[in-house]
Amino acid sequence: MKKILSVLLASLLLLSTSATAFAMETETNADNWLVSANQHQIIHNAKIAAETGQNVTLTTKILSDLSDNHFELVEVGDTGYMIFDPQSGKYLEEALDSPSPYLGLSENLYYFGPLNYYQLSGDKFVHTVIHNEYDMSFAECRSLQSAFDTALQNSRTQKDTEVLALMQTNLNSRASVNRLQSHFSARATNKYIPNYKYIKNAIYPANENNTCGYTAACLILNYWHKVKGNVIDSSFLDSNGNLKTTGNTLQDKLLSYGKSNSSWGLTIRDVLIDYCNEYGVAATSTYYVTNFDIFAEVGRNRPVIVFGYFPDSPGQVQSRGKVFHAVTAYGTSTSGLVTKLIVHYGWSGYSHVTLDGGLVKYTVCIKLKKEVKYEESLYIFSRNGNYIWNFWLWKERIYCFSFFCIRCCEN
Repeated sequence: MKKILSVLLASLLLLSTSATAFAMETETNADNWLVSANQHQIIHNAKIAAETGQNVTLTTKILSDLSDNHFELVEVGDTGYMIFDPQSGKYLEEALDSPSPYLGLSENLYYFGPLNYYQLSGDKFVHTVIHNEYDMSFAECRSLQSAFDTALQNSRTQKDTEVLALMQTNLNSRASVNRLQSHFSARATNKYIPNYKYIKNAIYPANENNTCGYTAACLILNYWHKVKGNVIDSSFLDSNGNLKTTGNTLQDKLLSYGKSNSSWGLTIRDVLIDYCNEYGVAATSTYYVTNFDIFAEVGRNRPVIVFGYFPDSPGQVQSRGKVFHAVTAYGTSTSGLVTKLIVHYGWSGYSHVTLDGGLVKYTVCIKLKKEVKYEESLYIFSRNGNYIWNFWLWKERIYCFSFFCIRCCEN
């Protein structure tokens, strides 16, 4: 018994020592990176000045991950933040109307991509926005890190070469400052789907207990109901025509189809098909696994739902609930060769966040559509000019709603 107790105590001591050493090493590295970040303050000041037309006080913090990457968090007062990747010279995400996910925190800060904001506390990673629900162990975060590594590698194939070049110069020089001001003054061009404020300013059931996929589905259904009508049953609407947030909500109904709070692309696709069938909305569905299709759908003025992390197996539903986040994209932001997505996180206060397009390569986009005959006919002739056959052309047109994109058609 004494030998067993000795082994257990030694193991616990080893684990404690390892965790302490890891935290100390992380803190030291963060201090070193903070020196570089302070030198980049001029870059961030120029960026904010171009975006807001004002000179504001910025706070810079260092974010780490488990692959020895470091990012610069730029906090713009209490209601704005940007996350900068020094290796690509790009801002991975920006939200000048949202509070920093790390506001009020200063040590052991970790970033595993959009929505994955953590602080190391003891032997677990604590989510900084949604506490308890998204807390993770080291093992879970390593799985999350693996996906982030791939997304980050894809993001870094496209760089802001002007910013990277200026980082190699004396940023305090007048020439560098002028180049930065000129670079950022060519502000990004934002393009939104029509009536995008139906998503940005939506009233919707809260994202609770890993229901982000269902929250995003509510936003999409609500958008098309506002635009075209007759999509959401009146039992899920309040007296002002907005989604109910208490009592019998649309999210509750969608959850009854899914039978689990956790979800991924195929789950939500099937949920929406069930909803359409029950309430008489004719639809079929498809889904995409590339960011090209996501940008294409938004470019066609259709909102899309984007999932941000893929598990190794579709069967990993329970573990997926913690890390497999869904957001709703309703616009794009283009600056030079860099195009980003404008999204609603499904969290209160995070309805207009700009994400680097490279980070969403491994996401799912689902499109529901209904097809009807188009008014023209296609005539096929033989080589000698004799008419041999004709058939109806089918043409898709936006009509009712989109989960990831629900496309309906008209005659």
